[in-house]
Amino acid sequence: MISKKEFIKSLSQVIKKKDKIIVIYSNTSQFLNKFEYSNKLVPEILDLIENFVTKNRTLILPSFSTNIFIKTGKFDLTHSIDNIGVLSKEALKRNYFRTPQPLHSYLVTGKRAKEVKNLSYKTSWGDGSILDFMCRNDARICTMGLPWNKGCAYLHKFEEDFQVPWRYFKRFTGKMYINKKFISKCEELKYSLPKSKKKLYDYYPFIKYINKSKSFCRNTSKEFRIESIKTSCLDKIGHKIFLKNPWNIVKEKKFLLNWIKNRRVEDIIKKK
Repeated sequence: MISKKEFIKSLSQVIKKKDKIIVIYSNTSQFLNKFEYSNKLVPEILDLIENFVTKNRTLILPSFSTNIFIKTGKFDLTHSIDNIGVLSKEALKRNYFRTPQPLHSYLVTGKRAKEVKNLSYKTSWGDGSILDFMCRNDARICTMGLPWNKGCAYLHKFEEDFQVPWRYFKRFTGKMYINKKFISKCEELKYSLPKSKKKLYDYYPFIKYINKSKSFCRNTSKEFRIESIKTSCLDKIGHKIFLKNPWNIVKEKKFLLNWIKNRRVEDIIKKK
């Protein structure tokens, strides 16, 4: 069983005292059953994380709502969230600032939340985005119960930074609400993939570099896994991979080459 003491110890092993901005991507369903049962277990775990990070630092959690927004055209800051984990759903009930991105929003609390409020959000992952904020401030990114290639959305930043040819800019528009009350129109400019039922790419090549990185940390618990790395190290890895051969992360190269040759321009014109 995982005790609260062991959980806090694990946090201290992957989040250092000098880290000022902490981002957590999680899948707690992988280890929730290893905690002593409590009908308030998820709030208690989030309390432990918040108390460890403290208000002198900044905590960031994903609160993506892509599926809901594309289906309905509505983005409710207090309700809209995809099935991305119980910690984020719990944080949505609390006094976090939520970035106004209908597809890829984040929940932010702590010292630097005001700075995040003032970002431009020109695109999902590029200049002025919250991922750009993480990059500029060398955030500590943690994955909890998730492998890096499936649980770290920060890695999408490199696809936009390097303007990979298998994506294109697409503007998504709709309506924004607070607690079901309409407040304004909203939009997000995303460097999007073509539609496909196939898994087009996989960030697995990043993992061997992450594990060897200078800032990489892993907890020692045998019950669950938390790992972390600084964005400065992720950026070096991303530049190394994408400058050498960005196609290394692609699984369906033939499909994407065909799309680039025959349909890319058509999609851009239709969906701008």
